[in-house]
Amino acid sequence: MVCGTKDRAFESHWVHKITMINSAKSPLFNVSLFSLFWALQILVSKLAFISGAHPVTFTLQAATVALVVLGLAFLPHYWRQLARLPRSVWGSLLLANAIHFGLGGFFSNSGMALTSAINAGFLVKFALVTTILLAWIFLREALTHTKILVVAMMILGGYLISTKGQSLVPQLGDVLIILACLSWSTGNILVKKALNQQAVSGDLISLLRPVSGIPVLLLFVWLSPLYPGAVQSVFQINYGDWSLFWHILGSGIFTALLWTFLNRTLQVATASYMTMMSMMTPVLVSALAVWLLREQLLWVQVFGGALTIVAGIITHYSGENSKGRVA
Repeated sequence: MVCGTKDRAFESHWVHKITMINSAKSPLFNVSLFSLFWALQILVSKLAFISGAHPVTFTLQAATVALVVLGLAFLPHYWRQLARLPRSVWGSLLLANAIHFGLGGFFSNSGMALTSAINAGFLVKFALVTTILLAWIFLREALTHTKILVVAMMILGGYLISTKGQSLVPQLGDVLIILACLSWSTGNILVKKALNQQAVSGDLISLLRPVSGIPVLLLFVWLSPLYPGAVQSVFQINYGDWSLFWHILGSGIFTALLWTFLNRTLQVATASYMTMMSMMTPVLVSALAVWLLREQLLWVQVFGGALTIVAGIITHYSGENSKGRVA
């Protein structure tokens, strides 16, 4: 009789776990889709750049497609909520998205023009560290020994995947890449702070990202004559060139989806959990590159991927997906 009770309790426990994982409100479900669509967006963008796409032109074109997709999908459902938002919340969300997409886009593109691809590929993952620190300072999310260990594992895994174990040579653009990471982290922290204070749909926040981010990025394009020569060339765009239409369309759709599930994750989980679990993206990108682009993986990259996956499992079962604050 006791064994039967224990068996039923065990079965009930795992049925609950599986139900939660498959639930649309599950942190794991949302962050997994965020990571998947981010990986697909990176893959499509990589194909576009191989075909000769201009980085800033392609970014703005894909963002325009994302704006259209998000507008058609969400505006009919959320325009009433949008109209009722307090001005303070409006301001917070517009500022958050302008910093995330506008400033982040400017710093990342400028930095990539002034550093190596290896440095850029690794340093963009520094957003993991900046988000954890900012969430600890401004959202009072716990900075536990487990979290520090997991972050170290993920950074090491990301380093091995991105650099294949090669050493990094510091360059001027590296500082700009780190500023981009700070911009992305600050945007996410401001979104999470707004969500803690006011019930706002994550889908509505996703719609506001290109609305506020595109004008900021266009402002930096307009100011490009003031930049150093290497950076000027990055921001000399030809917005009318849509020769890579299918790449732009694919990237725009995946961008809309990744923004959607990023903000849905922030609705149901901590900022720390979101950014830690999104480190699965490099693993997914590597797997897709091997499958679709026939790229070769070195054993050091496989080890880095395995380390990242183990760290992700620890993160999920360590309680980091809690929405609560820690004093």
